[in-house]
Amino acid sequence: MGKKSRRREKKVKESKSRIERKLEIDKIKDKLTDLGLSKEIGGIDIFYERAAEFMEKGESWSGKIKIPGCKRVLDVILTPYKHKESLVALLYDKDI
Repeated sequence: MGKKSRRREKKVKESKSRIERKLEIDKIKDKLTDLGLSKEIGGIDIFYERAAEFMEKGESWSGKIKIPGCKRVLDVILTPYKHKESLVALLYDKDI
């Protein structure tokens, strides 16, 4: 008896359309606005630039953006795949 092959077919990852990416980013922007974080605040403007780039090109990006004066860090994960949702978390950091 031979060994059973464990190789499986790779599934093609389905990408989000431009409209789906825009809806997702708009939802995130609305939540940030509800928290009182506007585009004029340092750090949030960087997020808006990355979000616009993500909507246009559909390239994934993740990172942490410091928001000076608020003692907060914006933890961002932008993913172009349909099975995952793009996330933004506002984290506390006493050193900023």
